[in-house]
Amino acid sequence: MRPVLLALIPLLAVCLAFALGCDRGPEAAPVESPRPAASATVSLGKAGPISPRWVAVYDPERAWNGYTLTLHEARVPILLDMNGRPVHAWPEARLKSRVRLLPDGSILGIGLGRLVVEYDWEGRQVWEFRTPGAIPHHDVLRLANGNTLVLVLKEGDVADTLYEVDRAGKVVWTWQAAEHLKDRFPEQPSDPDDLTHINSLQELPENPWFAAGDARFRPGNLLVSARNLNAAFIIDRSNGEVVWWFSEGLDAQHEALMNGPGLPEAGKIQIFNNRLHSFSDDRQSEVLEIDPRNGSVDWRYRSAGFFSPTSATQQALPNGNVLITSTRGGRVFEVTRAGETVWEWVPPYQTVRALRIAADACPQLARLTVPAPEAVAPAAGYRHVDRDVYRFSRQGARTKAVVDGQERTVLKRETDCRDLLLPASAKLQVGYGVDRERLRAAGRESRPPEFAVRLRPEGAGEDVELLRETVGLDGTSWRQRTLPLESYGLQTVQLCVEIDGGAAGASQRGRFAFWEQPLILTPRDLARAGEAEDGDDDGAADQAPADLTPEELEVRRKHLKSLGYVG
Repeated sequence: MRPVLLALIPLLAVCLAFALGCDRGPEAAPVESPRPAASATVSLGKAGPISPRWVAVYDPERAWNGYTLTLHEARVPILLDMNGRPVHAWPEARLKSRVRLLPDGSILGIGLGRLVVEYDWEGRQVWEFRTPGAIPHHDVLRLANGNTLVLVLKEGDVADTLYEVDRAGKVVWTWQAAEHLKDRFPEQPSDPDDLTHINSLQELPENPWFAAGDARFRPGNLLVSARNLNAAFIIDRSNGEVVWWFSEGLDAQHEALMNGPGLPEAGKIQIFNNRLHSFSDDRQSEVLEIDPRNGSVDWRYRSAGFFSPTSATQQALPNGNVLITSTRGGRVFEVTRAGETVWEWVPPYQTVRALRIAADACPQLARLTVPAPEAVAPAAGYRHVDRDVYRFSRQGARTKAVVDGQERTVLKRETDCRDLLLPASAKLQVGYGVDRERLRAAGRESRPPEFAVRLRPEGAGEDVELLRETVGLDGTSWRQRTLPLESYGLQTVQLCVEIDGGAAGASQRGRFAFWEQPLILTPRDLARAGEAEDGDDDGAADQAPADLTPEELEVRRKHLKSLGYVG
């Protein structure tokens, strides 16, 4: 009896593998197989672990339940359940900025080199398209006809190009922005080397406008977002012409997407409007839903504390909710039409273009059994505040200076004030000091400068002094201090740093007293690996894996520059 059983083991193993595999075509026998449980030990390769504690809010009754696809630590494709547990990952994949799940369980994304690449469910590379002389960036799309739409910026060009590529790697259709948008380029562009900066692509779905006879919205036409033109537009696939254009109120926007027939408000177009230039004002991004026939804004989501000045996306969900990736805010969250947060994931790194995936989006997911969902109720008064809402200044407010023989990045103004919404629990780090030689040259040895930090909560009549200190020739010429802000959590405040009581300072050349950029840091910020020292260059986004080739490192640098992360 035992020899017979031993002989059957290989056959049983083959049958089980066959039953658990992907779609095998019509010849596959309808074998009933056990439903595998989602593994708690999904391999993430060299990436760090994933914690369920990163889910800060979860209402199973009101969220649209499924899986969330994103890039762990900005490079490893992962699928998470609603409690933030990884159910599958592709640690062998080498991707950046965009990953899409295909119906057969494969993923399509932008490779770290000059290529677009596809991996199957098991992580084997099954297709690639190389783009020598051009950098693929921001988005890639598998079209309804099976071809792939690739977005590139070619070396020497100042505007983007689209390629439609068949499975054999042949380019069967090309669209050049310089040819079709030349009359729409501004006379004084914000970036003369990157006039369009296209950041999202969509093949138009079936929609009521085309059904009613409006040919502009023909399914198969392409909906495109061009950040540096502050515009979304539709390309007629038959002739390459731009047949629809929307730019009203857009400011560095992303992810223009028409709602398909399975979504509420079918035919409306949602756009993540970054509102980059609101950094000097209310610091709020927004998600818009517009009627493309007349450009009216029919729904808008804004919230104090929600601000991603660059990058970020949104996704309309079948129950009417919207999934939002606030990349610079470091979170993915789901809101209802009333603006209530019903799910929120806050990892210790910048989030990348998350997508909510249906539980049966591919055969492999449909066979998974996951633990029962567990509601996550935040603490009373909890509210996440995106980082740029409490960032003191941006690059334009800073300059380089040599202070006592050491080069530092300092504020341009000796006195600077900012209106900020503070996070719930934070500390303020400040650096300040003098150049002794210039202090002597200015004749200020006996009257050294006085540094002060003051704060005024919104509606308060008086300032609160957090620091006051004189720095002169005695003692260290450069000081670092950490000041508690816990008492002002979730309050809008005016925060000021000043020298000599706010009196006008010397010219940049003659200055002898300096502030570094004040940093407001939460416990999460302090624990973040790869944080940029000056708090503005997004160190987490620029943290490159150690196993990249020199060419991949250079392409990655250029890609991050195109995204706006590095200079």
